[in-house]
Order: sequence, then C-alpha cells, then structure tokens
Amino acid sequence: MDESQIHHAIEQAYQLIVEAHRNMIDIWRTHVLFTQRWWLGVGLSICPWLLWIGFRDKRATGQFLLSGFTIIIVSSWLDQLGIAMGLWHYHWEVIPFMPANFPWNFSLLPVTVMFLNQYKPEINPFFKALLFGAFTSFVAEPISIIADLYHPVHWENVYSLPIYAGLYLLASSIAKRGIDCRDSSSANKNK
Repeated sequence: MDESQIHHAIEQAYQLIVEAHRNMIDIWRTHVLFTQRWWLGVGLSICPWLLWIGFRDKRATGQFLLSGFTIIIVSSWLDQLGIAMGLWHYHWEVIPFMPANFPWNFSLLPVTVMFLNQYKPEINPFFKALLFGAFTSFVAEPISIIADLYHPVHWENVYSLPIYAGLYLLASSIAKRGIDCRDSSSANKNK
C-alpha cells in the first residue's frame, strides 16, 4: 500500500466513525433523551457534586478537586479505550457525544474518591483502595448491569478491581501532596 492508499483507507475508516456517531445521536435523540434512565443519569451526574459541595473540607478543596479531576481524566480515557476495544458499552448516555459513562466517570467515581480521601485520612490508603476497588467492581458494576446501564461484552468484574484500586491510590497520592502555590511565591519574595 502506498501513502495515498493509506490516506484513503484512513479517510474511509473515519467516515465510518462519523456515520456511526450520527446514527448514535439519532437513536439518542429519538429513544434515550428524557427517558427515566436518562433522568437517572442526569441525577447521578449532579447529585454527588451537590453532596460534595455541602460536605467537603473547605480547607483542602483544591487538593481534593485535583485528585477528582485526575480520576475524571484517567477513568474517561480508560472507559473510552474499553469501548473502542469492544470490551463494554452503554445504552443510556446522558450526552451522546461521549460514549463513555458520563455519570460514572465525571461524578460518581471522582466524588466517591474525594470523600474517601477526606474522611478517616489515617486509614491506610491501600486498605481504602481495596475497599473502593471491591465495592465498585462487585457492587456498583453489577447494579449498573441490572439497571441496564452498563453492558460488559468481553469483561469480567474481577478485571476492574486492580484498575479501581490503582485509580484510588493515584488520587490519594495527589490529594496528600496537593499543590501549595504559596511556597513558590514566598520563595521568590525571599530572593
């Protein structure tokens, strides 16, 4: 295959992706939008953040948000990778342009991790990571399957355990370190 044939093949593949997205948006608009499961997804996207705003430790908001945003980025990327590889899919997306599970990646996971980091910080983070990994893998995922929100194709819940535990440990490490912008500004003033 020469370079122009490669470009043509890639363009054809991208056209298939565009057509698939158009089909998904049409299905979403006509069959998903404003259904009970769609409203459930909207609620699961908003309510955890409202709880966190009300009960967060205001002195460490920045540190927890940084760890939460890290969870959002990493979990969304991993979710998108799993969808692209045909490992799982979702039927009731809140936003059709994002095939990843918006409430899970952008709300439930990060807020749960931020609360776990905030409360009982003296508990060993490895214990919390195992607890978080086990709960999300063996309780939350099966509930999502029963609710017809999540459809594993070539995936078992046990595979999720080390991933969720690793995500928690990453976020916990970030939450403990945090960012203190005052250090750099005070260091510059002392010079």
